[in-house]
Amino acid sequence: MESIERIVNSLCKFCDRIAQAAVMAMLFLVVGNILLRIIWKPILGTYDITGFIGATLIAFAVAYCAVQKGHIQIDLLMVRLPKKVQGVIDVFTGILSLGIFSLVTWQCIVLGNDMRRLGEVSMSAHFPFYPYIYGIGWGCGLLCLVIWVDLIKSIVKVVKK
Repeated sequence: MESIERIVNSLCKFCDRIAQAAVMAMLFLVVGNILLRIIWKPILGTYDITGFIGATLIAFAVAYCAVQKGHIQIDLLMVRLPKKVQGVIDVFTGILSLGIFSLVTWQCIVLGNDMRRLGEVSMSAHFPFYPYIYGIGWGCGLLCLVIWVDLIKSIVKVVKK
């Protein structure tokens, strides 16, 4: 189990590096667009490209955030409950989260296939939508792996106690 966790964490860290690069790309694009608007003429499709980069950024960063336990948790009530009850609640929320993000991953693949088949592109930049939708699906799928690893750990905790 530890080797699987290491592989998942490494994938998440790699995707987070891509998200960090996306932040820099978005920064350079927006600042470059502002400067070029003042000097000459703006970069065409900046709005579309910024949206695509933002979707990539969020999708690729969310799994690493889950690895780092950076998501909001309600500890006010949870810390007052017995450890066994905390473990059961963790298992329950893990199953729900895994189900929801599995559905999101699946539907991103379905939507990406539809967009690819139909040839949908953005209005001003004329970039195809489907690679970004697949990217969101990849990020959600990676989040599913993180949730799955955490779910296994929670189940082990509940069974041991």
